[in-house]
Amino acid sequence: MDWFAGLNVLSLESRRSEEMETLIRKYGGAPQVAPSMREVKLDLTAPLAQFERDLLAGDIHAVACLTGVGTRMFLKELAARDPRHLETLQAVPFVSRGNKPAQALKTFGLSSTQVAKPSTWHEVTEHLLSTLTRGQHAVILEYGEAIPGAMLRELGYAGIRVTSVPVYRCAFPQDPTLLARAVRDVVLGGPDILLLSSGTQILHFLKYAEKLGLLEEARAGLNRLVVVSIGPACSEAAADLGLRIDLEANPHKMGILVRMAAEHAPGIIAGRLGRVG
Repeated sequence: MDWFAGLNVLSLESRRSEEMETLIRKYGGAPQVAPSMREVKLDLTAPLAQFERDLLAGDIHAVACLTGVGTRMFLKELAARDPRHLETLQAVPFVSRGNKPAQALKTFGLSSTQVAKPSTWHEVTEHLLSTLTRGQHAVILEYGEAIPGAMLRELGYAGIRVTSVPVYRCAFPQDPTLLARAVRDVVLGGPDILLLSSGTQILHFLKYAEKLGLLEEARAGLNRLVVVSIGPACSEAAADLGLRIDLEANPHKMGILVRMAAEHAPGIIAGRLGRVG
């Protein structure tokens, strides 16, 4: 099998950019990896103080963990304030949006219930609605972007009190040169395939395109690409931004994402060219 067969493959991966480039080359692609974001840790002093007060008062009835990174950051700082908090948390139900937050909890000696697949905020909301009663209190550890307003509204309608804790935010990379080049290359029709491993990646790509005055041209360019998503949460976020997803990795891992794209994207491209012809 020729896999990518030399096609140009764009990835917006940041944290694991070198690994992504290696994987694309392994499957015969010409990689263009343009880091699209960096994680900016927020000051947790006030949220941690409030969490401590609620925890000691027995007024936390569930903690929803949406990412491994955010969960690990939060618990590390909480334990630094008082290691005994981890013992108290043993009595608090934790909800994980997938395997990564569950693994992060496990490193602190905490167990959790993983929501059903596809493990989006919808499943987290459904779990909280089914396990909490009116007046109870859920703490949600946010991820790179603010949690969806629809999630807060659904829980609010059920009378569940929600505290949303922003642990970190995603900002543009300190050096956006590669991201800017990627936007311009998409406009000019350079890449053939786009790999997405988070919804924030495409959000930042579009925001930077707007900053460059190329938003509409970039959207048109994206519509020409075969777009491959790492999983349902990523696909949903991309769809909310008006992007068509052609393939979705299953299981939702980076290696599977690249392999699936290498196996199926060239055929999709050939099919489109055939229809055009």
